[in-house]
Amino acid sequence: MKPMKYLRLRLTCLYTITTGTILALALSCFLLLSMEEARQDRLDRFYATWNSLTYHLASDSMVSQSYLAQTEAYARSVIHIEENGVPLFFQGSWSPATSRQNLIAKAKEQAGAQGVFTSTAPVSSSSSSTTLLTINGENQDQYYAMILVLPYKKSLRSLCLISYRPPVLQTLKKTLFILLAAGFLSILCLLFFSWHFVGWSLRPVEESQRKQAEFIAAASHELRSPLAVLRSGAAAILSSPDKRELLQKTMDSECARMSRLIDDMLLLASADAKTWEVCLQKTDMDTLLIETYEAFLPACAEKQIRLELDLPEYPLPSILADPHRIRQILSVLLDNAISYTPAGRKIRICAFTREESKGHRYFSRSKSASGQLVLQVADQGRGIPDDQKSRVFERFYRADRARSDKTHFGLGLSIARELAALHKGTVTVEDNPGGGSCFLVILPVSSPS
Repeated sequence: MKPMKYLRLRLTCLYTITTGTILALALSCFLLLSMEEARQDRLDRFYATWNSLTYHLASDSMVSQSYLAQTEAYARSVIHIEENGVPLFFQGSWSPATSRQNLIAKAKEQAGAQGVFTSTAPVSSSSSSTTLLTINGENQDQYYAMILVLPYKKSLRSLCLISYRPPVLQTLKKTLFILLAAGFLSILCLLFFSWHFVGWSLRPVEESQRKQAEFIAAASHELRSPLAVLRSGAAAILSSPDKRELLQKTMDSECARMSRLIDDMLLLASADAKTWEVCLQKTDMDTLLIETYEAFLPACAEKQIRLELDLPEYPLPSILADPHRIRQILSVLLDNAISYTPAGRKIRICAFTREESKGHRYFSRSKSASGQLVLQVADQGRGIPDDQKSRVFERFYRADRARSDKTHFGLGLSIARELAALHKGTVTVEDNPGGGSCFLVILPVSSPS
């Protein structure tokens, strides 16, 4: 199994187990609350039945057997009434798992332990009753029970109420089934969601690994070529001393090329590590652009390329930037433009400000103290296909037609983009209306935070 797929599987299992455990705990808490609610509901029904019976027993001279039958059936209870120790003739309307006589005998036994006897009148009060009793039947069945003894006119009445207490899980059988089904379906859905969510989360990691592998492969390829030249040159010097001067020049050129590559890689490594620093200061953009233009005039003249500088009539606003880094961005763009522009064509540098109003951008023809400063480097080379515009800023990426060019490593535009980002700006590319490519450096005029 591939490392990323194994990692995805492990994270999916971890996410599912963790979230599933939390879900199971939540469902368990809900079940416990439901069980407690069912127990309390059963107890409330018992007390309601008890209060109704005691009221009728204390106020009515005759207790209707139909009322007792309905009460027993509704509350699944055993009702036993005695008057002067003689049981009321009532056979009951419900048969519990344990015989009625056994349940009544156990209830009287527990009542006697509390000092309540159905054949003895209370001494210290008008009536006496037990606390809530719990009776265990003969078939693992349980019951609530209470006994009341009270004088009625010249007689003595007693009430024994025994109510069936069903197991809580039996009471919540339907609820438990629903919870288990919901939990099972939730785990399946969670597993499905986790697999796709983890895959989506790992996508940037996979992309980073892919780019890292491409970076290492490209760097190895670029370093292998000058090293091979150096090794062959060193061997040639030993075998042909008369060609030493020519070989030394070639070796020096390759060393300089390798040094540039290493410098570029170190710059990008610093950008990745967030250790790149800029020395921000108030920068006169007119002066910087003129100096850059003059610096590249000889290189353009050597290749018979016309270099133009187009500045607005008004002075460009000064920006808070590192002039060395801004000049480095322009140098990368101009160096690329010179490399890919044929003789007899031109390269154009221009600058202008762009303001924003109500969400819309427009060009400004007056000095602006806010908005954006746009620097353009437009060439008349062969241009960049649309499907490659988004990739030219990737490290070591070059168009196939430029692979044989040893003066560029495919790192310059990556460096330019990182430098612009340090100034809260961007670098983009679009087609030049006159043919070729147009790179735009967009910088904020307001001071970057």
